[in-house]
Amino acid sequence: MIQPQDVDKVENEDWEEFKKRAAQDELYYAGPGDLLDTAEGRARFCRLNESGMFRKPDPVYPGYFIYVFNNQGEGMVVKRRSRVDPSLMEDVEFNAEGAEISRSYEPA
Repeated sequence: MIQPQDVDKVENEDWEEFKKRAAQDELYYAGPGDLLDTAEGRARFCRLNESGMFRKPDPVYPGYFIYVFNNQGEGMVVKRRSRVDPSLMEDVEFNAEGAEISRSYEPA
């Protein structure tokens, strides 16, 4: 399983191989339709991953990241560039069952 901050430890020459390996991990965020896009998937992610910060390249905005701040078994916050206004970051808080609790925006 990919661990928090593994992406920071990858050397540039190993990046493509790391992405292939990471994409096979069911907890790795791969864009719309993956584990974090359903309440069940978010609940599973929250339950199985330790508390910490996870990040991956944003498939919609190259050069930017999607961040997941997980509090194991309690909830999570997903922070990413807003799909409506790219000058903002969207912070969505979810409970342990994967249901949205709140949504806020801040300057990117």
